[in-house]
Parts: sequence; structure tokens; C-alpha cells
Amino acid sequence: MTTAANLHTVINHWTDLQTALATNQADTWPPVMGIARLHDHLKADDQAVEQRALERSPDQIGATAAPLRIEILDTMAAIDQRMVDGADILASHLQRDPVASRVRVAGPGDDVALALRTLILKDEADERRWSFTDPRRRIAPYAAAWLLARHDGAPGPFEKLRPIHQDAIATAARWAADQIHHALEMARRAQVLDRPCPHCRGQLRIEGGDGQDPTVTCRGCGRAWTGTAQHVP
Repeated sequence: MTTAANLHTVINHWTDLQTALATNQADTWPPVMGIARLHDHLKADDQAVEQRALERSPDQIGATAAPLRIEILDTMAAIDQRMVDGADILASHLQRDPVASRVRVAGPGDDVALALRTLILKDEADERRWSFTDPRRRIAPYAAAWLLARHDGAPGPFEKLRPIHQDAIATAARWAADQIHHALEMARRAQVLDRPCPHCRGQLRIEGGDGQDPTVTCRGCGRAWTGTAQHVP
């Protein structure tokens, strides 16, 4: 994916992370389906019992299920820090300081001083500037949008990006997008199962995790299972 696409991932999927933060834990990987279900039904029953124990009523003594998904919270905190730190560093290198405010007080009819003072105030309040203090803007999606504008060469009180700056943006954006893909289970994953094919005893490999139906494939006979359906080559 391009740097711009990775930054758009941060911007567009931040609310998805916020939603996932309060949702129930997603299914484990690899998922129990097809051939895996035949071998894992007892294990799945054990896991269901353990899950019910975690979900007992909060008035009981002992540990209960966490109200938030801690791994999502940790991911969001890490992305926040990486994006904001990246914007801080880039702004410290490229963002021009506001124009000096030492302009004589505009007197009656002093249109030049009044115009200069107006320009200074506009420059100081330029919304395109990165803020080192405003907590409302020092969050991952805003930082990603600001970095995207710098990456795209948008105008503003900034120097031109050099290759080292472009590389820094690209690295941070790629890392953040990967974290989001993993947290939201958008990335396709593959794993060798610890059980053989029931037909030829060949090695089974499961792929999925990107929103598509997981598929188990035998590297020996080529049989594949999607959901509960079996596909014979």
C-alpha cells in the first residue's frame, strides 16, 4: 500500500477501533470451522465453559471479564503516540515560526500597521499549523491527516519535505496501518494446523482473518474446506 493509503487507513478506521474497544472479544485464530471443527469440538466446548466462567455476574467474588478489549486499547495508545510523535518531529523541522509580532500599534488612519497586524494574527492562528499543545488535535487521526497534507505537498507555513522526511512519514504510516489491520482482523493470515488431513495425512494449512471465509487446504491431496463445504480437486 502507498503512504497515502496507509494514512487514510488511520484516518478512516479510527472510529472502527473505538467501536471494537467496547465489543466482545473476536473469535480466536485459527477459527474453528470445517475440518478444524471435527478435531476441535471438545476443545471448543472447554473454551465455551471457560468463557461463561469469565462472564459471570459482576456481583460474584473473583475476576470478571474486562469491560474493554485491552489489546485494542493498547493498540490505539501506541498508534496515538507514534503518529503524534511523528507530527511533532516533522513540525519541529519544517513548520515556520509565526511572523514576529513587533509591529507598531496602528493609529488612526495607519492602514499599513493595521494590515500587518491582521496578517500576523492570521499567521499565528493558521489552522494548517501543527499544534504542540492542543489536546483536541494531538490524536492519531488528526496527526495522520496533517502528515498526509505534508506528504502531498499541501501549502502552508512549512518548508518543502526532503526525502528523509518522506521516508519517516512512510515508515510511521506503514506501521500504523499494519497495527490497525491486525487489530481489526483485516489482514489475511495463514497458519499450518497441528493435525493431518483425514484423507491423505498430508499437511493442512488454514488461511483467513481478512473478512473472507477461512479456508483449510491440504498440501498433499489438494482438498480444501471453506466453512462446512469440502472441495475436491
